[in-house]
Formats: sequence, structure tokens, C-alpha cells
Amino acid sequence: MRSVSLNKADRPQPVAAVAKALRILCAFDAETPSLSVTDVSRRLAVPKSTAHNLLRTLEAYDFLHQDPADRRYRLGPRLFELSRLFAHHTPLLTVARPQLERLAAETRETVKLGVLSEDEVLILAAVESPYQLHTRGDEGKRAPLHCTGLGKAILATLPPEQVRQIAARRGLARYTPRTITSLERLQEELASIRARGYAVDWEENEAGVVCVAAPILDPHGGLRASISISAPVSRVVRTSLKRLAARVTAAARAAGMGLSRANGSAARRGDKL
Repeated sequence: MRSVSLNKADRPQPVAAVAKALRILCAFDAETPSLSVTDVSRRLAVPKSTAHNLLRTLEAYDFLHQDPADRRYRLGPRLFELSRLFAHHTPLLTVARPQLERLAAETRETVKLGVLSEDEVLILAAVESPYQLHTRGDEGKRAPLHCTGLGKAILATLPPEQVRQIAARRGLARYTPRTITSLERLQEELASIRARGYAVDWEENEAGVVCVAAPILDPHGGLRASISISAPVSRVVRTSLKRLAARVTAAARAAGMGLSRANGSAARRGDKL
């Protein structure tokens, strides 16, 4: 799960059939839980016969399942199996989950763990607040980097050139009147985050929601992740922001130390083999 950004010339040349199959899998999301042969043909700009062969191949390996009622394809059980393996054998999740649970118990607000993935932040785990009015956990969903606490905390750990590349590829879309849409302004914000050690999203991604986040620092530099606390703006007064920031920063620091120990143990086990 490395976050290294490759220049176009340095990127490995994709195998066309594999790339098409992966594009099919990545086309599924909460708004698109099923796809037809025609859908895939249009998305990939390939003949229906090619789309059909790709879908049938993925189905043969249980990555997809075709509903006999409507003939549409849905995600299959092999993906669930792989996601469980990822959840149980990824050091980041292992070391961060106890910190998320402790932080959620202390603050009674929604706590999230995010990681850099394809120029976005992917929410790997979340503990939702017990309050009736609370922010969503959104586990398994993606969010922009430039206007979320999780995302800005991650961006602050990246070199300025990589931030510029991400902004060029993804853009800086406006989600609320508070969203930062200028690269220059974003770079200034990231400098402030690096100086104080945490990021704040004050209604920049969603009106009425405040988020404070801190990066998990990987000593090897191969992982970009962060932990956040998010809550309705009605419960976050500015005088309590520093308290939340101190807690999320401590949790991220503890997760980073745990990750360092886990990586060290893995390296020692490798030496013994």
C-alpha cells in the first residue's frame, strides 16, 4: 500500500485485459451496485462480445455474480474473502483499531481511519458516535483530499510537487463556500498543518460538519494515513477544538509507533527465514 507517485514515463505499462477487468471491478460503488453487459461495453468502449467475455471470466473466479432474474452482474464472494484477509492481515488496521475505539470512547464522536489511495482518501475503518445526531462513518468510501480533515492531514505529509500533481489530476472542486479551491491557498494550509501537527476541516467538505485529523507517520515513508474526529458543528465550539486536536494527535502518534514496532517485528521474522 505505497503512496509513491510515479511520473507517466515511470509507470508500468498495464496489461490491457487485466486493466479492463480491474476497471470493471472499480466501476461498482454505492450508486452502481450492478452492471449489465451493455453498461460495461459502454464504459470500456469495447464490443459487447468483449465485455461479455470479461464479465464471464470474472464470474468464473467468483469476483462477480450474475443475477439470473435481471442478468445484471454484482460483486461476488471472492472480493469479500479478499477484503477479510486485508482487514485481518494489514498492520495499519491492527495497530490503529484500538486507537480508534479508545478515541471514540473518550470523545463520543465519530472516529475514522483513512489512507491515501488513487489520489483520494479511502476510509478503512470507522467508529460512529452514539449520539442520535452524528456524522457518518462512511467506512469503505472515498473522499477528496483537499477539503477533508483526513485528506489534508495526508497531503501535509507529501512533497509539494506531489501535491501539485494530485491537484492537477483531480482538481480542487468546491463542495461548500468554505472549500479551498486555489493550489496556492492549499499549500499555505498544508504548511500550517505541518507546523501545528493536525488538520481542521471546518465545513469545507460538508455543511454543518467539522473534522480534526492527524497524520500517522510511517518511519519508512511508504504509507500515508490519518485518523480523524468528526462531529456536527453544533457540538464543536472553537474552544474545544484544541482538546480534540490533542486527542487525535496522540492517537495518530500511538498508531505510528505501533506500526513501527509491527514493521520491525516483520523485518526480524524475515531475517530468520
